[in-house]
Parts: sequence; structure tokens; C-alpha cells
Amino acid sequence: MITARMTAGRRIAASLALAGLALGVTSCGTINQQATTASYAPSDGIVENVGDAKVRNLMLVTDAEHNEARFIGSIVNGTDTSVSLSIDVASTDIVEFTVGANGALKLEDEEFSVSGLGIGPGEHAPATMVSGGESIETTIPVVDGTLEEYRDFVPGGYDDSTIEHLTPTEQPGHGGGH
Repeated sequence: MITARMTAGRRIAASLALAGLALGVTSCGTINQQATTASYAPSDGIVENVGDAKVRNLMLVTDAEHNEARFIGSIVNGTDTSVSLSIDVASTDIVEFTVGANGALKLEDEEFSVSGLGIGPGEHAPATMVSGGESIETTIPVVDGTLEEYRDFVPGGYDDSTIEHLTPTEQPGHGGGH
């Protein structure tokens, strides 16, 4: 015989089980950071704000460790006065950029570069950025012409021989099978 007390107990147990299930399914957000709230650079370059200068997708392009490296990316100024930004890369060169009021400087349209970097493609160059009395330490990615979209920016021109080692070749005695 089922009594009202037994039915109420089953309802409470079922409610607790359902609440536990709901908590288990949805609680991962309480202990893990939501990926959609994380700020990140959606490309190969870095994103930084230094004073009023907004640095977007900044990277260096070179073909070898000791060759000239060219800046690409953008520097944006959202103020009513011009903004200056200096970047000291790997303690080799200090490069100065000036962006007019409410303007942007697209570095791909310019020829800003550093020499004697000593840091090759695939690495990050340590840098100090200074603007408006604010200074930050960061690292700038260094890329080469492996990706076609960067080939036009390799100082001195892109050379196909720099990526020949990436092309698969048939090895003797290894025909066709796994």
C-alpha cells in the first residue's frame, strides 16, 4: 500500500536527483572560465593597448634569424590628437610610429623594419612598447614566407628555397605502402 508520505518522499527524491543532474550538467561554467569571455588575437600577430595607441595583429616577417625583419599589423589612434608609439625590439632597434588624430597606420603599407634581430621565424621577439608615458613588456611573433599571405612582406623578397624542406618527396624503397 502506497501512502501519501511515501509518494511525497519519492517526489522529493526525484526533485533532488533532477537538481543534482542539472547542477552537474551546468556547473562546469562555475569552475571553468568561459572561452567566449577570453580576449585573444584572432590571427598570428599580437593585440596590445599602450596608452592611447591600439596595436592590432602586430608581427615581424623575416626569412632568417640574422636578416632584416619587417613589421606588419596596424596601430590605431581613437583620440583627437596624434599618438606616438615606440617599440624596442630585442634591444636592437627602437622604431618610432606616429598616428594622426582618429587615424590608423597600416604597417603593410609602410617599410618599418629592424635589423640584427637574432630571432628567427617561429620564435617571439621580446619587446618594450611605450606610448603616452605608458610602457609594456611583450613578445612579438616572428613569421616567414611559409604562409603565402606573408610572402610579399619578406624583406629582400621571398625565396621558394626557404620552404623546400616542407615539400614531401618520394623516398627510395618506400613506394606506395604504409
